[in-house]
Amino acid sequence: MTDKHETLRDAADRLNSARRAFGLGEDGLRLLRRSREAFINSLRNTGLTYAQAQVKYDNCLDEQQQLHQQAIHELQYAERLHRQLLAELEQTA
Repeated sequence: MTDKHETLRDAADRLNSARRAFGLGEDGLRLLRRSREAFINSLRNTGLTYAQAQVKYDNCLDEQQQLHQQAIHELQYAERLHRQLLAELEQTA
């Protein structure tokens, strides 16, 4: 019984961690989108043309969106795992 409780606790920790990562990703993407012009202008200060800076911004945004998508998948998995373990524990109780 203790192993199941420990496994459930680990799943809850994983779920909390996934929720934090998801929230940070949401915040990061929102800030990145909001600071588009500042981001591009800061890159232009390094000598890039506006078009080059736009490409760098777009690449950065794409990469962050991919990372956020991975965080979404991890959150969904953690939620399913936690629900499954909770249901199993309730059945044995």
